Amino acid sequence: MKKKTLIIAGLMIAAIGAGITAKVLNRPEKISTFSDNVTAVNELTVPENARVIALGEATHGNSEFQQLKLTVFKRLVETTNVRALIIEGDFGGCALANEYINGGEGTAEEVTKKLGYRIYHTDEMCELVEWMHDYNETAAEDDKVRLYGADIQNDMCNVQLIKDFYAQAAPDKAADYSAKFDELFGTEEDSYNIADYDEMIELIDDVAEDMDKSCDSYEAAVGKEKFETVRNADEMLRCYLDYREKERFSAYYRDTKMKENVERVLEIEEKEHNGRLMLACHNGHMSKNQSTKFTFLGKFLHEEMGDEYFAIGTDFYISRDNLPSGNDGSRKVHKFCSADPLAYQAKQYGKDGCYLDMTAISESDPMYHIVNSPMKTGTLGEQYNIMMRLLKQSYQLNYAPTEMYDAMILIYETSPVEIWQN
Repeated sequence: MKKKTLIIAGLMIAAIGAGITAKVLNRPEKISTFSDNVTAVNELTVPENARVIALGEATHGNSEFQQLKLTVFKRLVETTNVRALIIEGDFGGCALANEYINGGEGTAEEVTKKLGYRIYHTDEMCELVEWMHDYNETAAEDDKVRLYGADIQNDMCNVQLIKDFYAQAAPDKAADYSAKFDELFGTEEDSYNIADYDEMIELIDDVAEDMDKSCDSYEAAVGKEKFETVRNADEMLRCYLDYREKERFSAYYRDTKMKENVERVLEIEEKEHNGRLMLACHNGHMSKNQSTKFTFLGKFLHEEMGDEYFAIGTDFYISRDNLPSGNDGSRKVHKFCSADPLAYQAKQYGKDGCYLDMTAISESDPMYHIVNSPMKTGTLGEQYNIMMRLLKQSYQLNYAPTEMYDAMILIYETSPVEIWQN
């Protein structure tokens, strides 16, 4: 009986696999007006009223989607008053990278490793950091670019920011605070002891009280922007602990805090630099309609900002994605087909893909009905399981593209990103 059950299960898996193969081979039909509605990615335009221009990525583990951060940011810097990029990365790590970008010490390779996630330890992200740094070397003071992080899932770079701040602004307090942070937070990521939770919160509150009490003298010592960054880094430590220990890794809490960070940075950019903001994160986070049950950021921003929030999603037709494959930190490349009929059309545009502004499509164009109707699109995060081989629905969405995005960058086939060895 057991052997018979195994045989039946094997036949079922084979049948499912055969069904997937058949669907992959059943190519989408050609869309006659597709080429009339797309342009090169490096020629994209965005509406004048957009205050936040959000770029998504259908996967974290593809080289092309990481490259798009730089391609799109460069285009916006060249053609609009966007001078700031906020990414789905560690608040503290991106602040340290921003110091380098704006003339600080170190190398692009060193600061790229501080951005928050191993998936960012790549040549593509390093090229982004290096371009921002090199751009600023010749840019006028009011034309310089800045990098921010929206996420709250790391602690060590926030601790480093606070230590560095006291060493510069209040040397008489630096040794004491440094010793307390080392004792309670440790010296490696996520190495604290939960038994010390109350003392950690007390330390965070003590730093906040000291900074607020000595605000004027600290601003005079390090500058207003640096002071506010470190004051926020202290707040991010509280969010980090709450996320892990009180909210139990709540996706709603995480995206709420990311939304608050985006709004805070937008306020800085508009008030201090008369500029707009580019946001870069996973499609799930930035889509206007909350395309997954675990992501809320884009929905929050779209509900508050309306068409001042301009969402550019991305998709692949075929992806070879670098994904985690075990608890030991190892990774493996897996192949997927989204079945997205729009991304299929991008085959003729090569590895750079094409840009489709769906807000500009005429209602009389056949494309209008297509982008306003539910269709399969791809979505892959930082996880893999065997069901993704058996059920395409596990990595597909089924919404009208216009429900999720205002525009899309479409790439027929994407390649795996290569992650640096630690």
